[in-house]
Amino acid sequence: MLWADRSVDERNAIGMSFNNRLQTVIARYFGPAVVFVLFLLAWYALAYGLENNFSPASNTPMIIPPPHRLFEDIHGIVRTKIVIAFWISLKTSLVGLTLSICLGLIAGVLMAQAKWLERSLWPYLIALQVTPIIAIVPLMIKLVGSNFAARVLVTVIISLFPIVSNTLFGIQSTPKNMHDLFTLHKSNRVTRLLKLQLPAASPAIFSGLRISAGLAVIGAIVGDFFFAKGDPGLGKLITQFFLNSQAGPMFVTALSATLLGLMLFIAFGLLNKWVVGRWYEGSISQ
Repeated sequence: MLWADRSVDERNAIGMSFNNRLQTVIARYFGPAVVFVLFLLAWYALAYGLENNFSPASNTPMIIPPPHRLFEDIHGIVRTKIVIAFWISLKTSLVGLTLSICLGLIAGVLMAQAKWLERSLWPYLIALQVTPIIAIVPLMIKLVGSNFAARVLVTVIISLFPIVSNTLFGIQSTPKNMHDLFTLHKSNRVTRLLKLQLPAASPAIFSGLRISAGLAVIGAIVGDFFFAKGDPGLGKLITQFFLNSQAGPMFVTALSATLLGLMLFIAFGLLNKWVVGRWYEGSISQ
């Protein structure tokens, strides 16, 4: 149908639809693209600004390499080291995060079911969250040594609290009228937990999981700095490149750590959509 043959209402509807699509494209792509370009410009400005101020000699390594020079010093041996370190940090993050999920969900559920347990454990969980890792490093070395287990323990300590707090908050935020409905049907505590409280708390729980996924990577990197025995992860490799004045490999390793964190965050985001979409609405409506 030609544009001239359409009615005024059809033209307005088409115009509104086009405007909505245009706004969606701008919101989804234009803003992030602009921020990314500004980030690259700031990176170049900082790299060459420091080069001019502190490294005037042409043969002096740059303090911060610009993006197009990141991979100049990445040869076969360095690339292999980064890949191995990435795998070790991934393994540390996943093991620590898995333990945090198990402990955090159990603790959150138990604390939500027993007020006295919440009052007993909550202050110590807060203390564990705010205690600097470096303050308990000597104790950890005495208990588990300076090895892979110590790195996993650091990961658990750093990533545990968001899972516990979000699980507890989600369960306690279950609507009262839904509790009244389950009470009317004389549901026991287990049925109430499985059919009502956990489905209702699933959005909060997965928010905690996504936060902890990023913190688990931080824990794996921090653990590398303090516990050096065994094969080096990304954190230890960053330190080695820094001490050897290898700026390019150091930044590539740091970007690899960022990529690892994004991978875990996105994975739990997708899992959140799948579980919440299939479980949350369906379970409550049954």
